[in-house]
Amino acid sequence: MPERAEAGLEPFLGDIIAVGYDFCPRGWMSAEGQILPISSNTALFSLIGTIYGGNGTSTFALPDLRGRAAMGQGSGPGLTPRSMGQVSGVEATTLTTNQMPNHNHAVNANNLDGDLPGPGAKLLAAAPPSGVGSETIYSGQGPTVTMSPLMIGISGQSQPFNVEDPALVMRYCIAMQGVFPSRP
Repeated sequence: MPERAEAGLEPFLGDIIAVGYDFCPRGWMSAEGQILPISSNTALFSLIGTIYGGNGTSTFALPDLRGRAAMGQGSGPGLTPRSMGQVSGVEATTLTTNQMPNHNHAVNANNLDGDLPGPGAKLLAAAPPSGVGSETIYSGQGPTVTMSPLMIGISGQSQPFNVEDPALVMRYCIAMQGVFPSRP
């Protein structure tokens, strides 16, 4: 009988992998923020400490990647510095008026009957009451209309909206057994 083939190298203790099935292989645990006793996981605790939680005297936590995307630590040019174990981001947010750029909804118009066709360098005006054919709804006269508060007032209901990037959900597993990595 042929010798059994191995699927890959032995992992380093604390390696994290994404798998396309709904369980973690033997020797791995789901990376779901579980609190573990230090006494039975001393090697892994010596690597990750309390970066992801725990009290550091009797417990430590595994990383919790449920509903989160992994991100590299540190910072690049023009990017915010990120520390190991830092959690950031939200699934939904509510935009407030303080977060919107200054802008207005001004429209130059007048309340005179329009007397010119086509918009080029003219103001929107009232449609003449003729009711037939194409209307001349533009005017060359200056603005004389105050806009309705419905057009320029506050609107909206301050409802949260989704800000998630498109994603594919997979199970993340952390190696509970493996080669202890050497430090550089």
